[in-house]
Amino acid sequence: MKRAFLSFIIAIAAFITTGAQTEERFTYTQMWSFDTLKLDSMYRSWEERVEASPKDEQAWRNLFEIYNARKVITPMEQQDAYRRACNVMQRMEQAIPESYTFYCSAYQGGYEYEKYRGKPYGIAEYVAFRNQFADRAIELLPEDAQADDYELWASYLMREAGEDSTQLTRLLTRYFDSGLYPAEELQYHFNELQGMDKGAIYIGATEGDLIGKLILQLVLHVHRDKLLYNDNCASYRPYLEAFFQSAGLSQDYFGPEGEWAKAKEQFEEQRLNIRHICQHAQRPVYFSASSLSRMIVGEGLPDDLKACLYNEGLTMRYSAKPYDNLAAKRRNVEERYRLEYLRLSFRPSEERDDTRRFRQSTNFLAFNYLLLLNDLMPYYKAHSPGRYAWLNSLFNDILSQLRRQGLGGLGGFGSVYIIKEITDGGLHYEVIDDPTRFDAFSRKANNIPGDAVPRVLFRTEPVTTTNYSNYTNIK
Repeated sequence: MKRAFLSFIIAIAAFITTGAQTEERFTYTQMWSFDTLKLDSMYRSWEERVEASPKDEQAWRNLFEIYNARKVITPMEQQDAYRRACNVMQRMEQAIPESYTFYCSAYQGGYEYEKYRGKPYGIAEYVAFRNQFADRAIELLPEDAQADDYELWASYLMREAGEDSTQLTRLLTRYFDSGLYPAEELQYHFNELQGMDKGAIYIGATEGDLIGKLILQLVLHVHRDKLLYNDNCASYRPYLEAFFQSAGLSQDYFGPEGEWAKAKEQFEEQRLNIRHICQHAQRPVYFSASSLSRMIVGEGLPDDLKACLYNEGLTMRYSAKPYDNLAAKRRNVEERYRLEYLRLSFRPSEERDDTRRFRQSTNFLAFNYLLLLNDLMPYYKAHSPGRYAWLNSLFNDILSQLRRQGLGGLGGFGSVYIIKEITDGGLHYEVIDDPTRFDAFSRKANNIPGDAVPRVLFRTEPVTTTNYSNYTNIK
């Protein structure tokens, strides 16, 4: 039996990165890369722009994004004064009422706008008040909407829509047709679902783990038998109740004597939800290997649940009974996953004008295959030379593309790995631990033993033939 290597999932690297800067469009994620002085300077510049052109929606959108980021990093006791001084939402409503930009900004800046309107605070009233801006913004979504707009409203609809997916399907169809969602990421999401048994539940940490899969299900009509669970939405009770109904789980869970009522705070509540799903759903349950960081480290999943996670390739399967997960991983590689797309030249994400909120770098996703599947190499070398030759050539192709893009190393699963090019006997590669993590300071900070040295995670061999047609597994 081969237990899933928890070292592969201890601290999954975050793949949400910032979009490219442009003069005309600042994005939600881009703002967090600027310090206070930079944000203040940018704010003054765009303030002048809206004063000169009060009907310029793009100028107002940029001003709002800068204001919103600056507001968040303003000390709590100063936030009300900052909001009143800027007065962005009231001025925007006067300048561009009934515009997409106004409704989008009002939704994202909901609380202070609701206060300024003088509405009484109450969570139900607040949610209803805020949601009316989202609903109107979706109606007005422009034809040239960018990716972060689509993902903002996809996040909203997957939480609010319940079992009615009509509006979400319409939105994601537009997103897919726009060409803004990368095909390489969609292929990765496809392979995650492809490796799961029929009718299984997929648990993702954030909306970014689900948007691609929802495009596959609702727009391209594949893997519709899989149930998708968004841990980020699980604190919202209507979402959780709708999921329980879809999964065939009892609503007694939410009763006064149910487990849900026993949670003392939100984090504990979400862990109780996952435990209940794993132990009571009469379906296989899977976690994405690339979304487990907050479920594994710190106060993540309890140890008894972690011990029941088995690496089957791109996903971790929950099983209370030990089983041969290496055999399941081989089945996924040989029969289920579509891997030949990795041989094609994938563009570095940095070259894309990418505004997505949940961007997952193509390079990191390709590197995931190497980290998660390399333990098949010794088995194939000993038992299936043809398969070994095919997988070795695939790994060489991925590593050569990463090196051509100037990437000497990548992070993943809580570590940084260096890609070393070797030419003896023919071009091949080593993937090793980052040596800089073994200096005196890093050893102490990471509790690394003094005699530990960088290890070779895996090594490829020179490719001697390219004829692997008998071993491609595209179905």
